[in-house]
This record gives sequence, C-alpha cells and structure tokens, in this order.
Amino acid sequence: MSDPPAAPAPGDDRALATARERLARRQEELLAALVAGGPVPPGFDPVQVRAQSTGLAAKRRDTTAKVAPDLPRLLGPRYGPLFLDYARTRPQTGGYRADARSFAAWVLTGGGPLAADHRRALEQWLDPAPVRPPGPLARLRRALRG
Repeated sequence: MSDPPAAPAPGDDRALATARERLARRQEELLAALVAGGPVPPGFDPVQVRAQSTGLAAKRRDTTAKVAPDLPRLLGPRYGPLFLDYARTRPQTGGYRADARSFAAWVLTGGGPLAADHRRALEQWLDPAPVRPPGPLARLRRALRG
C-alpha cells in the first residue's frame, strides 16, 4: 500500500473532513474488492486481495452450510462451487440464515440447470408447508400433562 497522506494541521477542519472522506472511499473500494467482486484499488496487491476475497467467501460458504445444513445435502458436490459463484458478486447483507435463503433463491433463478428433484427440494426448503396448529385432542393431552 502507498504511504498515507500527511495529517492535516491542527484546527484545519476542512482538510480533516476531506482526509476522512478519502479514507472512507478507499475503505469502501477495498471492501467491494474483498466481498463483492469489485476491482482492486490502486496501491493494493491484487494477488493478496483476491486470496483474501477467496478465503472470506469460503468462510461464508462453510458458515452458511452449518446454519443451513440442508443446502449442501440437497445440492451435494455442487454446493461449494455454486456458493462461491454466488458469493463472488453478492455481498452478505443480512445474517447467515438470510444469506442461505438468498443463496437458495439465487440457485433457483440463476444458478444453472438443476435436476428436477433438486429444484423441488429447494423450493420446499424456501417455502415449507405451514405447521398445523394442534387439534383438540393434542390440546387436551397437553392440558392433562401440564
């Protein structure tokens, strides 16, 4: 990375605000390169940034698999490559559960051709059948136990 710019003189609020804006912009550029497939900002080693980006995507893939183990089970060996394709250009905007749902929706709409059984299983995973409330007999049993 290049040398940081000189610090503004004390009391120079405009220069300080400009320096903060420049730093914020650089941070946004680096973050976009790391998690959203953006270009590597000048002054950073492209090989290192891409290696870190790949590592972050792999960590995200593995954590999503722990939070939603049905996805790797449903997709089998396609899960890993599909998730990395998804993560390359889609930054995580919510928690891992939201990311898992977003990934499953992406697979259904743009993740390439899926076997019919995978498609059905993913659709059911995304929109499970509603759970029926307990009937009168179950409520009576619960009341007698309780």
